[in-house]
Amino acid sequence: MKTPGNVNSMKREIVLFIACLVLMSILYGTPRLFSEGALKAFFVETLLDCIIMTVCCLPVWWLHFRKWTGLPMKRRFMLHFLTGVSYYLLWIAFYQLYNIQMGLPLMTKRQMLQNSGPNILFYIQVFSLLHINLFFLEREKQQRRVRELRELAYKAEIDSLKAQIQPHFLFNTLNSISASVPAENEHTRVLIAQLADTFRYALRSTKEEGVPLWQELEFLKTYLLLEKARFGNRLEFDVVADGCNMQSQIPPMLLQPLVENAVKHAIEPALDGGNIMVLCRQHINKIHFSITNTGLPYQGTIADMFNGRGVGLTNIARRLENQFGENVVVQLEAGSGVKVSFDVPIVAI
Repeated sequence: MKTPGNVNSMKREIVLFIACLVLMSILYGTPRLFSEGALKAFFVETLLDCIIMTVCCLPVWWLHFRKWTGLPMKRRFMLHFLTGVSYYLLWIAFYQLYNIQMGLPLMTKRQMLQNSGPNILFYIQVFSLLHINLFFLEREKQQRRVRELRELAYKAEIDSLKAQIQPHFLFNTLNSISASVPAENEHTRVLIAQLADTFRYALRSTKEEGVPLWQELEFLKTYLLLEKARFGNRLEFDVVADGCNMQSQIPPMLLQPLVENAVKHAIEPALDGGNIMVLCRQHINKIHFSITNTGLPYQGTIADMFNGRGVGLTNIARRLENQFGENVVVQLEAGSGVKVSFDVPIVAI
């Protein structure tokens, strides 16, 4: 899904590219104004230059600003020596093809050498400005991340202070209720104990930046068992960890808000309920998470999920983007399902 930031970045790149193209083509074609048939030659040759240089630059732009974005900047600069030569060879090939089609003489080696200067200058001009633009975009993005992380840290600190207001009173009360339940109602005792465990984990997670994967999954199972006690046969669930390092550290309370959304918006309003599937798979240096639910079909668009009143999905997306640079992917499954997936880099103890 295209984000507003990606669209704005592409627009800026296109504007810079066109500006460089027009400027360089005008400079390159200006000497023709002083020859016979000057005006016509100027426009024809300038248009031809624009078309050929544009076609030759597009593969280079795609490689450096789409394909190789994950490479270190130093290495990408070094690769410009290779792509710059490839750009000029491609320009020569297109120009020679044009000359053949128009019945014009082919460029000589001397002409190729003479034309190398303006073409190399155009290449340097275009991609220097694009890299400068990328630098400022990355700087703005980093500053935005810092601001959001500060806001999240402040909010987490406030939430932690709120959570610490007499937490033992809550646990002691739950223990008292559990002790007062008759022995024959053992199921009720178990539910109270599970509820206390969820509160205890939620409170502890506000003080930790990472928890082992197995703890997060156990907490999630406990939460879903409590929900199943509420919905009965209307809720079925499965939590699967496929070949994952269970000691890997992940941010706490990362999965529960997404599962809660599934319960609230898909399972609860559906007459027959539905199923929730939580799957964790390890891929080299990342753990891939997916939460898939059935139930009441979602009526809106994916954008509505991020822009609605609920904050669970939005907060998770912000946490992943700010902390790991990862994106949340939402898919509307065939039938009635919604699938939310994302990756988290593995951090072993």
